[in-house]
Amino acid sequence: MNTDQDPDIVEIILRACQAGGLDADTAHLIESQIRTEYGGQRVRIPKKKKHLSPAVRELVIADGLTDMSTEEITAKHRISRASLYRFMKQGKE
Repeated sequence: MNTDQDPDIVEIILRACQAGGLDADTAHLIESQIRTEYGGQRVRIPKKKKHLSPAVRELVIADGLTDMSTEEITAKHRISRASLYRFMKQGKE
């Protein structure tokens, strides 16, 4: 097991795959290929961005035009305050 401070993402992913039913031989083959290609490199894993559909954006804007508080709107739609203000500024596109 890796004792570095940074977690070994390959080990994390393979454990998750094995928990989902991936057999050990296939997991070792995948690990070998990944380590050969990317070994020693710092690989960035971007966060998955949450995109709201145009219909949901319209609902956010509609709520923004009511007397609902900013906190209520952001909690209801699970968006940040900055996103709410950006949507309100852009309006309907």
